[in-house]
Amino acid sequence: MFDTAKRLRTLCVLATAAYFSAGAARAADITILCSTGLKTVVEDLASEFQAKTGDHLVVTYDTSALLKSQIEAGKPFDVVVLTPPLITALIQQGIVADGSATTLARTGIGLAVKKGAARPDIGSAEALKHALTSANSVAYSTSGVSGSMFSAALQKLGIADDVKAKAKTIPNGLTGDVVARGEADLAVQLMPELMSVAGVDVVGPFPAEVQSYVVLTGGISAVTADRARAEAFITFLKAPPAADAIRAKGLEPS
Repeated sequence: MFDTAKRLRTLCVLATAAYFSAGAARAADITILCSTGLKTVVEDLASEFQAKTGDHLVVTYDTSALLKSQIEAGKPFDVVVLTPPLITALIQQGIVADGSATTLARTGIGLAVKKGAARPDIGSAEALKHALTSANSVAYSTSGVSGSMFSAALQKLGIADDVKAKAKTIPNGLTGDVVARGEADLAVQLMPELMSVAGVDVVGPFPAEVQSYVVLTGGISAVTADRARAEAFITFLKAPPAADAIRAKGLEPS
């Protein structure tokens, strides 16, 4: 079984290499549904992939949960990037091709302040607790996985009720935008999402005592018209140059 899987991976790599060598002769659109956790990476690398292959990336970004709901409602795609449990659920439904799941990166949650504002100490659990309870308001998302991660951190710190009483919650989007507009003192979200907002300064990730990670996994549509294109894009995201971009955007490559 292991040998068979190894041979299949080898054939996939060879097919992908052949696809890249074909270049723009077979250029077409590749539809990507991507978690906002990997948005900054894909935006940074899209032009390089398009120049290399001649293909055009058509990308929709949203939280993993909302993208899964859209897919289940019939939204078409070639490649999807979500959290592992959601990819697994789509595989079980026959929507994502079995065997196509590929771990791409992981990232934790962090904290940001308005650009130029004083940066609180969050180097320890006790320091983070003080920063959160001292702030007038804290912005976080209720639909993304960062929201559940933040809730778990608040429970560990024992300040869930205090922080939620002064929370500025948003159903989706970037919490950094809320802080940049002056509507909250602190923004909590995944590190790459915070780093994508020009109007904030990222203080850093949560300390290890209360940190947790979201893993981002790519999958290929079970009914894609051209699996080679989809595989080529995922292979591209696993290559060393992409790993450098992933690190630069606040994530850890797998």
